[in-house]
Amino acid sequence: MGHVRAIFCVPDEFGTFPDPLAYVEWFTAFQSPVPDLEMYQVSRSTRQHRQRASIISVTQIERSIHLIPKFGWRIDLSWSAEDVFECCKTFYVNPYLRHLDFLLFRYLLT
Repeated sequence: MGHVRAIFCVPDEFGTFPDPLAYVEWFTAFQSPVPDLEMYQVSRSTRQHRQRASIISVTQIERSIHLIPKFGWRIDLSWSAEDVFECCKTFYVNPYLRHLDFLLFRYLLT
């Protein structure tokens, strides 16, 4: 699972690419769902203390997903809708937004 940061086309002088490309920053793989929530928890995937990222074809993007920030015991009031994705380190994957996501996360991933 990844966060698409940019979608772009490469100028012809750098090669021929049939589809636009996406710069994606990756999240950790799903483990077991959090028992009380029945949601998967993810965080940014790193390697040698750097964000794991790739450039992929947009045709490899399958769907959007809804992430809920893991606030902890207190909500940091300095976070805003514009920067919560940068400020928060851990998220829950919301399986309840769409019925297809619910079926996928509840029955196909277990």
